[in-house]
Amino acid sequence: MSRVRHTSPEHDFDEVRDITVIGAGPVGLSAAFWAGMREASVRVIDSLPQVGGQLTTLYPEKWIFDVPGHPKILAKDLVEAHRRQTLEQFDVPVHLETTAKSVSWEGEGDERVVVLHTDRGDLRSRAVIVAGGHGAFEPKQLPGYDISPWEGRGAHYLVGSKQEFAGRRVLIVGGGDSALDWVVNLLDTADRIGLVHRREGFRAHEATVKEVTEAVEAGDVDLYVPYQVREAAGDGAIERVTLFHSETDEEIEVETDAVLLQLGFKTALGPLKDWGFDIEKGAIQVSPTYETSLERIWACGDITTFDGKLKLIATGYAEAATAVAQAVHLIRPEMKLQPKYSTNTGVPGAVEGQA
Repeated sequence: MSRVRHTSPEHDFDEVRDITVIGAGPVGLSAAFWAGMREASVRVIDSLPQVGGQLTTLYPEKWIFDVPGHPKILAKDLVEAHRRQTLEQFDVPVHLETTAKSVSWEGEGDERVVVLHTDRGDLRSRAVIVAGGHGAFEPKQLPGYDISPWEGRGAHYLVGSKQEFAGRRVLIVGGGDSALDWVVNLLDTADRIGLVHRREGFRAHEATVKEVTEAVEAGDVDLYVPYQVREAAGDGAIERVTLFHSETDEEIEVETDAVLLQLGFKTALGPLKDWGFDIEKGAIQVSPTYETSLERIWACGDITTFDGKLKLIATGYAEAATAVAQAVHLIRPEMKLQPKYSTNTGVPGAVEGQA
């Protein structure tokens, strides 16, 4: 299991790597990092056009507060740190806009390899780690009202840049973590913020709910609960939204320049659902060592399910480390499951004296 140095994605189709990681989100990049630390050759593939998974695609400018060692960090900055730590440090080839359609196996014994049949060609490796987050995702729509004609004209599902909302009146719809997080994140950017939720209670982190409640009490946020969106109106772009009370049906009109819909996302495993994994409620079942039901394939992160599962970036990191240790031990049985501590060994291949 010699470590292969950098290979361009085009030429990487000719290589048999130790590990292929499916998913370039934080957990997938973490898995590739641990492979590098164990001196295993690794590649990463992702169907998205950029690394970072949901952090890049859904909320690059959203603060993340639960990554150990960071009181808070922007999603895009966390992705950049992962990119430097993993892709640059270990010269990992990344195949973006590449979807693994199906899987097969070749060879026997020590020569056994997993073949990922992608839409760009076949990729071979001795093991595969699936770290595809929630899988494919698309935003959930408003119940009872089709706002799609206003998409691009004031209706938003994602925040690519906070500056899109600078000086604007923003109406945020939802009651979960993302909705309340964006209330907090846009306080220093938007001219005015309103929050609409169909119920009185919220499904967000207690600390964020407290922060939003304090902003409402201070007069910095307009709160509409329990209300729902009946319709949007305007001349070419959204200028006002009609809300109705969830219990009395009473209507009110709110002037706004932008509606940010944070109702969650529908997720799907995509082609993975047909590979033969044991699936439970749209997630891949794994063992305590993150093995799947398929030979030489492990899985970690939000795409997995098991008793006691916690869907956090922090726990995904730990799952990735365990999955890589198991995969490396299978490929090279003499390798111990417990890696050497980096405080004693540094980073494999690092320049002498490198910090």
